[in-house]
Amino acid sequence: MANSELIEPAALTWRDDQPFAPRFDDIYYSGDGIEEFRQVFLNPSELLSREDLSDCVQVAELGFGTGWNFVQCAESIVQSTHRRLHYVAFEAHPLTPVDWQRLAQQRPQPLFQDLAVAAPPLLSGWHRRSFAEGRIQLSVFHGDVLAGLQDLQARQRQPIDAWFLDGFDPRKNPKMWQPDVFNALARCSNKGSRISTFTAAGQVRRGLAAAGFTMRRVDQRPRKRESLAGVYTLETKRSKTPQPSEMRVFGAGIAGCTIARELANQGIDVALFDPQGIGKGGSKMQTSALHCRLLGDSSGAGEFRARAYHHARQALAHYPSVRAIDAVQLALSADEVRKQQRLYDVYAHPTSPWLQFLEASELDQRLGIKALSGLLFPNSALINLNLLCQQLADHPRITLIPTQGQGRPDVIASASASRDLVTSMPLEIGDVYGQLDWIASPDIPSADRLDTAIVGNGYVLPGAEHWVLGSTYEQTPWPPATATEHNITSNQRFLGDGPIKPVRYQRAARCVSSDRDPVIGKVDEHTWVSAAHGSMGSSSAPFAASLIVSDVLGWIPPASPRALASAAPDRFIERQARRGVKKIGV
Repeated sequence: MANSELIEPAALTWRDDQPFAPRFDDIYYSGDGIEEFRQVFLNPSELLSREDLSDCVQVAELGFGTGWNFVQCAESIVQSTHRRLHYVAFEAHPLTPVDWQRLAQQRPQPLFQDLAVAAPPLLSGWHRRSFAEGRIQLSVFHGDVLAGLQDLQARQRQPIDAWFLDGFDPRKNPKMWQPDVFNALARCSNKGSRISTFTAAGQVRRGLAAAGFTMRRVDQRPRKRESLAGVYTLETKRSKTPQPSEMRVFGAGIAGCTIARELANQGIDVALFDPQGIGKGGSKMQTSALHCRLLGDSSGAGEFRARAYHHARQALAHYPSVRAIDAVQLALSADEVRKQQRLYDVYAHPTSPWLQFLEASELDQRLGIKALSGLLFPNSALINLNLLCQQLADHPRITLIPTQGQGRPDVIASASASRDLVTSMPLEIGDVYGQLDWIASPDIPSADRLDTAIVGNGYVLPGAEHWVLGSTYEQTPWPPATATEHNITSNQRFLGDGPIKPVRYQRAARCVSSDRDPVIGKVDEHTWVSAAHGSMGSSSAPFAASLIVSDVLGWIPPASPRALASAAPDRFIERQARRGVKKIGV
């Protein structure tokens, strides 16, 4: 497709209940998919019996398709071993949401139901999904298989324990069965890595043998004649990255708690330090909207924001502190309408409903809202940040220590105080104050049917008894009454002409950076930072946790290098050198 963010989905058709790929003139799986998986992939890989595997098994599949092999592999690992699974998959043409839902009607397994709901959007590059309380991690690459494998080789330190090659027939999909692909598999492997595939084609056997795999034929009768399996037998410099047994996280806000939970889910004990306790500071706010502040410039920062939003939707969905709700971003000028149209062109695919462009008439008809246009984000969320932090930290491997961090931190997530804890480089971060106001539900015609978070000049979060208005952006703290007046005035168009009845307010300082992007990544050989999430913390903090824990464990991160660079802590060094070092003003 012309737009680099979007990826062309599978043009899937159905023959009764059998999915078919016209582009490759081939089926996705045979009638007995479970037995096929066991005979072709699971048994030859010896994943359930090998003694050379770590606590977390690394499996990679070429041709993710309908996710069938992933679900069968994950269920086998969880049910038959004590291990965890990191499953890496590559797919050039992902399924559409409609196809996922049709498949879900045929496959009652709970894991497949979860996958169908959480399937990555039709956006290129890496995506991460988590299942079974973090025991199963899925990294999916949307795009050219060789490009994805080369990225895996460059950025994943852990070798792949087992390869499943399940693309379409080599005669119909030759791009996946080339020597460059086979060599890339070898470079991501270790001595003893297994490989298996449904095909018995001679060119595949010879190509894998030339790349260093000792291949054999596997009898598949009576279902079919044979398949191929093998072992990587060459010595390699790639070795397993040891996992730490414990880590120290400074800061128990949304940034620190999401990291602590990710680490704990991977079997790492976490000491969580914060003298104020859990969910204080900027994370004490009891209502926050999960909203994607998209950029239409196809930049690394824009990619980061879109991926963070989708990541957070799935990562937080099962917590009781998170309530699903639609969100709409309004355009109040002609320039904003053009910007929304550009955003829709960059990120939205006709078959993917996560982002919708609404004309003024449709906004009025569906939501009772007057504006020139709107971007609708179905199935966004309202989040009680304070409660979410408590739920994240409620894990047997997480110990809260209500004091200042002691000793050397492994992860610094202390909001603006992170600037003083990071001594290896300058961080241009600081505090901006904000206030939320709770008001009695206004007496307007649309009040009883409005269940959509409104984001525009400030935001409005509707509720049955109270609406929440916010949020001020104060360089220096305002008197609460001034902030309340500002929030009401900014959102007056949605509140009607009747009297507004303030109920209460809540104030906090949120940490932001000089360029308004978060600060995420390594600051020295042993220390990471997650800070300056600002008003996007409900989406960027969970994504940051996945990025940092991936680095700790030696996994491919679910973001491209340019997206990571947009949030990298060292980005301020060059900027300060260009303009001369000066104190941040945020």
